[in-house]
Amino acid sequence: MRRRIVFVDDYRPANIGGGERHLLRIARGCREAGWLTSIVCAPGSGLEAHARQDGHEVWPVHTGRMVIRDRQALSALFARLSPDIVHSHGFYATLIAASAARQAEVAHILSTVHNMPSAPLHLHPNARGRLELSLRNALFRRIAQSVDRFVGVVPAVRDELLTIGLDPDKLVVIENGIPDPAIDVRPVAVPAKSGVIRVGSVGRFERLKSYEHFISAAAIVASERDDTEFRLIGDGSLRESLMTQAERLHLRDRIVFAGWSEDPISEIAAMDIYVVSSVTETTNLTVLEAMGLSRPVVATDVGGIADAVTDGVGGYIVPPRREDLLARRICELAADAALRESMGAAGRRRFEESYTEERMITRHLDLYDQLAGADGPQ
Repeated sequence: MRRRIVFVDDYRPANIGGGERHLLRIARGCREAGWLTSIVCAPGSGLEAHARQDGHEVWPVHTGRMVIRDRQALSALFARLSPDIVHSHGFYATLIAASAARQAEVAHILSTVHNMPSAPLHLHPNARGRLELSLRNALFRRIAQSVDRFVGVVPAVRDELLTIGLDPDKLVVIENGIPDPAIDVRPVAVPAKSGVIRVGSVGRFERLKSYEHFISAAAIVASERDDTEFRLIGDGSLRESLMTQAERLHLRDRIVFAGWSEDPISEIAAMDIYVVSSVTETTNLTVLEAMGLSRPVVATDVGGIADAVTDGVGGYIVPPRREDLLARRICELAADAALRESMGAAGRRRFEESYTEERMITRHLDLYDQLAGADGPQ
């Protein structure tokens, strides 16, 4: 009998995020290894569309709401599918999936933690953040009673879960991995400008990405160098405020808000310097894509980014919310083509060593076999 794994995700937007790409890569690897794969996701979400396109069995169920009927519907689905493993992705997905899976007597439950547990405090460094952090920590301890393994995508996730009081035997680290981005890069519709250094970033325009600091740094760089151009690929609730900030800082002719792209890898390939200004992250997948494309990275020292980007080797690491230091490092790279090339090459080597898709999938399959391999024939 073939083993079945059900993935559960709580991402609702019509686009698809890094965590959802991560989930789909693991699901494809499972299917190729002989598992039956099902994906539970928000109705109408980008993940639903991509999962159907990939040929997975898809079950549109609301998983980001703490509603009893949603949990009951999910529990009934688990009982019908009788999976060997339920693997949830996302904090709210885990809250509902862990309870529903235990009710349905699923043998093994895993949860991948894509965001730093301390994220509320970094997003709201005040009383609100402390309250949210306290509540989240309590919920982590509660769901840990049902979850067999928490999978952190960087060691920093494991470290924070340990401080909350979770059992170290339940904590596993499997670093993110992506397909080689250099294999299928296509030209993007970016007008060629001789001698222009393109500095850019890809992501959601939300608080955690802190693009207001990217724009402030861009203004500093623009005041010192005439040869730089800035490009933001993405969208989100802060788009209008970011565009207003850029206008106020006289960046109208120096920064492009390009919107969402169906081919972000080719967008990154068109950049000379890749920047991450986040105040909280685990490992930003676009950082790995930039490394795989031999692009030097300037990024904030949050989560596990410094594990991927060695400061002074594959790029530069700066403290969050320090646009002055962000700008300084961008200027250093903009001024030195040889440095950009050497750091890009170092990032490529680091990618090949530690962040390939094959490595990540193999480690997940090993974990699944460890939990469910002895439960019955394959």
